[in-house]
Amino acid sequence: MRFPLHLLRALAVAAALALLPSARPARAWKIPVADFPPGFSLPHADIVFKAAFPLDELQIEEWTERQGGEIAWFREQMRKRDEIFLLLQVSLDAIGRTEENETLANDVAQAVALRLRASGIPADRILLLPGREEPRSLEGRRLSGFSRHQKVEITGFLGSGWLRRRPPPEMKREVDLPHPAEIVLLEPSGETTDRSNHMLRGKTESSIRVVSVTIGEDARTMTVRDGVFEAPISLRAGENPIVVTGLDPFGRAVRAARTVRYLPPRPTIEIVSPEAGAVTDITRSPVVVVRGSIRSKTPLREGFLIQNAIPRNIRIREDGSFEQPAILMTEEDTFQVEALDTAGQAGISAVRPAPARGVPDRPLMAILHWDEDDVDLDLHVTDRSGNHTWFDAADPLDAPGAIPEGKLWIDNRKGYGPEVFSIERDAPGEYTLSAEYYRGKKPCRAFLTLVLFAGTPSRKLVRIYGPVTLSPREPAAPILRVSLPSGIVRELTGATAERIQR
Repeated sequence: MRFPLHLLRALAVAAALALLPSARPARAWKIPVADFPPGFSLPHADIVFKAAFPLDELQIEEWTERQGGEIAWFREQMRKRDEIFLLLQVSLDAIGRTEENETLANDVAQAVALRLRASGIPADRILLLPGREEPRSLEGRRLSGFSRHQKVEITGFLGSGWLRRRPPPEMKREVDLPHPAEIVLLEPSGETTDRSNHMLRGKTESSIRVVSVTIGEDARTMTVRDGVFEAPISLRAGENPIVVTGLDPFGRAVRAARTVRYLPPRPTIEIVSPEAGAVTDITRSPVVVVRGSIRSKTPLREGFLIQNAIPRNIRIREDGSFEQPAILMTEEDTFQVEALDTAGQAGISAVRPAPARGVPDRPLMAILHWDEDDVDLDLHVTDRSGNHTWFDAADPLDAPGAIPEGKLWIDNRKGYGPEVFSIERDAPGEYTLSAEYYRGKKPCRAFLTLVLFAGTPSRKLVRIYGPVTLSPREPAAPILRVSLPSGIVRELTGATAERIQR
């Protein structure tokens, strides 16, 4: 994961905050910065020990076990030899202005010195080198590359009496600090929202100039002007923990936190066709077109047409409109459309009844549909006489080789289907229904809805068969065989069948 460069400033501030307790005596006396001449370096023979601690390993309340062991050893060596002094230097990244980096490094060094004093290191034997920034930190863009250049270096060296200092009397007095500053989050104000984009606003004391803001895993810094900060933010679906952190003039961390839950609004769906209350005459053709529109603030992922409680995928245009052919099965079909957006929110339309008249007593109707777009499947039906109905022989009036009593009503080539075949008159026979992969590059799952004796309520049977997986490598599969007029159905899924020849 890549981190924005400005994140490092927030991390450096966090490193300084980690060293400072929430309350302590006022810093009336500081460890002085060593006034060594430019280019000064300690003779190697005068160095007694050296150590370096990464800033991101320093804990808030105490040293780690390894750090504590090293500090205890330093303390013991300094107890035995009065001429040993400690020299501290803090290095930070090179992001931002050099003057600000060096100032922050010096503040962190003072905080480390304060903790060393609390660990028993004599204050008059600690010196600081000026804080510095490490140019090599810009060579990498990962967090680990930045953090290894943020460290405190401790060097024990042999000095002499002139290095000793005596703290002024004020050091013995404890001064009460003023009450810590506060950060107040003004917006987003609620715990839940149906909007992704918001203006993050807050206020604090004017002494705080910069705040660090984290929203989930994202981090940034904001400038405080006259005690107010604001910036546009975008929330993600679900929980969004927001934490704002600042550093007051006494080195204390002040924070405000709030969790905002973003619930994207559900898609709203309207069916405009078939028209409400209209009765469709299907004497000539049972095919209707279901049209409508979907309004959603979040991009849509997939849509479904639900006919008589049987769902199937449909294609949704970029503007949210849909236009799906369907075939009426009974005198009282119903339609609904459901949509799912990319945030996981689902919306569903009201039930649209589609009453019909002139429903013939078709003994068999088969509807093939599948679950992938940009794939074209074909429905093939054969009888025992060798007749074959498919997209190139849809009607016996146009193709002598088609099943005499059959008709292919819909040959949908745009993805998802349906392909619809029916037996129009009572005709004893045995019919084998198969699916064939005609166009596409990815596998898909096919389903076959079988409707028997739709015009005879006492015998009507509706059943879904599948899924049957088809692909360019496995392009054909028999699904079932139906015997009429008995209505006996035999599933063929998984059986070996010869490829249907076009």
